[in-house]
Amino acid sequence: MKRSKKHILQTVVATLIVFGSLAMVSADTRKERVQDCASRSGDGAIYLKEFVVSLPKGEKGEKPPIYRQSVILRGNNIYRFNLCNDKGKAVIRVYDSSHMLLSSYDAKSDKENNPINFLCRKTGQYLIIISEQSGKPTESVGIMSHVMK
Repeated sequence: MKRSKKHILQTVVATLIVFGSLAMVSADTRKERVQDCASRSGDGAIYLKEFVVSLPKGEKGEKPPIYRQSVILRGNNIYRFNLCNDKGKAVIRVYDSSHMLLSSYDAKSDKENNPINFLCRKTGQYLIIISEQSGKPTESVGIMSHVMK
């Protein structure tokens, strides 16, 4: 009986070690992805926040899945948003309480702008939306930076 308890304990410890190692690798990969994307923010950009997004495939007849994050932005400041897509083609949009203020994709010209700058005129809560236009699965990192004037 003692031998079986010892065997079970060894198995549990080995399992915890394996899962702990996988979590550390995953955290290191995430950190590397964020650092890589932040390095692409451009001159004068000071990193503020990241948005790590993994969206599943959208279902037919339904709206594509989206990532939402509220942020507080201060008036009279320039913010830069950039996206790094590992899988899919994500789009980042900035909304105030009533409408879209900025998008990294211009539907009229079918052009993607990355990074995009936003001159915040009023301190308040803004909504950051990241989505994949066609509803395909996407894995992306978004970076929000402050730009020195």
